[in-house]
Amino acid sequence: MGAVTWGGWQIAAGIIVVMISLFAAAAAAFAIGSLYPAQEDAVATWISVHLMGLAIVATVWYLGLRHSQDPLAVLRLSGVHCPRKRTVLLMFGVMAASLIATSIYSIIVESLGLDRFTTPDVESDIFFDGPAVLLTFQALAFITPMSEEIFFRGFIFRGLLPKMGPWGAITFSALVFSAFHLSLGVVVPIFITGFLLAWLYWRTGSLWAAIGAHAGQNALALGVQALAG
Repeated sequence: MGAVTWGGWQIAAGIIVVMISLFAAAAAAFAIGSLYPAQEDAVATWISVHLMGLAIVATVWYLGLRHSQDPLAVLRLSGVHCPRKRTVLLMFGVMAASLIATSIYSIIVESLGLDRFTTPDVESDIFFDGPAVLLTFQALAFITPMSEEIFFRGFIFRGLLPKMGPWGAITFSALVFSAFHLSLGVVVPIFITGFLLAWLYWRTGSLWAAIGAHAGQNALALGVQALAG
């Protein structure tokens, strides 16, 4: 996938900065959300997602891309065009594999009575009311996949690829992706999803493919919850 201008110490620094930003964004978002009690969780989620997106873009730019002549090309984000049939099939295949793996995991956990490891449902409180629900989808099915793919696949996986090789970089980036979700119930499913998304990025050479699969999975989960709620 070509050379990059960052490596281990930049990745370690990026993980620390983004983790700190995660808590700072959450604190700021809930403080602002408390000003809107009728939609507190929805407002807080929307603000948190956008603050994290800005923090991730700034971190990846400063630690990884600022010395690159064509940053979008390094991330494999340049040249938006109609994807090849093979890429589309791989995107849907990754989505399906992730959803099937999550379902199997949930069945196993429930059958064993391991309540602490149960995959949590999407909270209905994070949805805006009425037509404003589109803002929820904009944040969680567009901004979140975009920012997370830039950081976990575009920055971490790409930075580790020259040193660790594809499978080592895929595995490590998936572990970091899983750890960032801070919930026992999603450690395994998110690791599997992160592994598949990194593989998709490596296999297709396009970060758009990973963003598309990630966005599709998030949109599906949000759509099911919105209809159920």
